Amino acid sequence: MAGTLTVQNIEGPSSGSDANTILIPSGQTLYAPGHVLQVVQATYATETVSGSGSFTDTGLSVSITPTSTSSKVLVMVNIASAGVVNNSGADARGNFRIERGGSTMLGSDIRAYDYGNSGSILFGAFFLSFLDSPASTSALTYKLQQQLSAGASIRVCEGDNTIAMQAMEVAA
Repeated sequence: MAGTLTVQNIEGPSSGSDANTILIPSGQTLYAPGHVLQVVQATYATETVSGSGSFTDTGLSVSITPTSTSSKVLVMVNIASAGVVNNSGADARGNFRIERGGSTMLGSDIRAYDYGNSGSILFGAFFLSFLDSPASTSALTYKLQQQLSAGASIRVCEGDNTIAMQAMEVAA
């Protein structure tokens, strides 16, 4: 039988051993909204170059299994030393995205342009973050993918620098 309990105030003992105790039914867990429940991290340090016009895996991914369907997952990616190259034309352009289960969670466009048409290159560090609401307690895998839009190549881990991805389960 389901029901609703509405209360204006709850008062417990003001002193003694039970003064700061909250009773939770057996088998249930109480999480305060906004608190981090777990953190997982993955790193990757192999230069990965692509000339594909389709999204391809960079090699960086992280898996997390939420403890509650109401949890959110904050995914953060530090893309150190990544870039786009065009050896002989003006435009070098590409995209990075955080992907889960075939769906784009967040995308980012990077671009270098040379008005002299002698070639373009852009390398730098990039950061992506996305707060996901997966409504799942199954294992979730988040991947960093890359796609070349114009130019010769897009790459991560230039010079075998390390890139990292973290996933944090946040109570909702």
